[in-house]
Amino acid sequence: MTTKPALRLSRLIASETGKDGVKLNRLTSLINEANREAGTNCYVNRRMLAKIRDKPEKVGLTLNVLVALNTYYRKRGLGLQQLPILETRGVLEPLMDSSRVVFILGARPRPEERRNDISLWDTKAQAELLTQASRLDVQRKFDIEPVLWRTPIDPAAMHSERWHRILEEDQASVISIGSPLASLSSEVMLARMFGVEQFTAPRFRAGKQVPFFFVWLPKSIQHFCSPFALTWRELQSEHASIAARVRRGQAAAFILEGKPHVVPSEGKAWTMYGIIAAQRRAAGNVWLVVSGLTGPATYGVTTMVKEISAELPWSKGKNSKVLWVPVKVKIKAGKTAPWSGDTREIVEAVFDGEPRLWPEDAELPPEKMAGKQSSI
Repeated sequence: MTTKPALRLSRLIASETGKDGVKLNRLTSLINEANREAGTNCYVNRRMLAKIRDKPEKVGLTLNVLVALNTYYRKRGLGLQQLPILETRGVLEPLMDSSRVVFILGARPRPEERRNDISLWDTKAQAELLTQASRLDVQRKFDIEPVLWRTPIDPAAMHSERWHRILEEDQASVISIGSPLASLSSEVMLARMFGVEQFTAPRFRAGKQVPFFFVWLPKSIQHFCSPFALTWRELQSEHASIAARVRRGQAAAFILEGKPHVVPSEGKAWTMYGIIAAQRRAAGNVWLVVSGLTGPATYGVTTMVKEISAELPWSKGKNSKVLWVPVKVKIKAGKTAPWSGDTREIVEAVFDGEPRLWPEDAELPPEKMAGKQSSI
């Protein structure tokens, strides 16, 4: 079922006035003053603004009213000539605006058996996103592209691979599932979205840094290098005790805006972290990365994509700012048996705070998301 888009003007007016009648009177005066200065012969009244703000489904907008509002908001860089009059909330709807949506999943090659292995958790994450998309009642072409893991990484050698050509063409909407350690496509997409160099050492202390870091066990990361991945060596100066646990293989961690969150290697229950990051590309297509510290965390993160209600930024003809939000996932160990494989279970996923924009100098819509959660 397709959701009804919101009227952008309602949010613009609400953001300046709230429910304050005095502020509404002042906004009316400012709009009419801007139009007198511009000589448009257009104006608005207080009753019209209140109706647009509070009951947009019942308002009748004339050309004169639209011109009056455009004249005022254009001075603030929010002209209706540049921004769509209707807002598409969340990430799923703009993602499905493209006629083609490509899922990119990390895979481990087994050439001797002529097969590629994809994580069960990544496959479950893809199924979850397809289920979410099906509720929008849209018909789209869905493709799957594997990203074969290799080490050491040779970025130049990736350019001829199908998934990388899709990114270079930058026309289809693309969903990369998994962390940079699980899927090279997540590394490439996140690096481009956050403006850092892919497959390089992180800048944890000096200069501009990304807002989050994964810290994996040494046996997992080996020689893999990413601006989104810290080793125990980078942690040692500021978080010596955590660094020691990571070095000994006792814990992994997630660093969110400078604050460490430790995940023990052994146990019966864990809270793991991950992120959702989305960007509208210059052609209007969308890049989406769902990335968790582990496979179960990635799946838990994926269940929260449908809960995002903030608007994905719109920048016609250029890449938008990145809308991103951290997610914490509660995981418990299931009953094990020799034939059972991975028995970890997702208990709950919840946003850790509100969505952010990157770079950080942007403002988000006023909608709050801290209370949203998903029980699996």
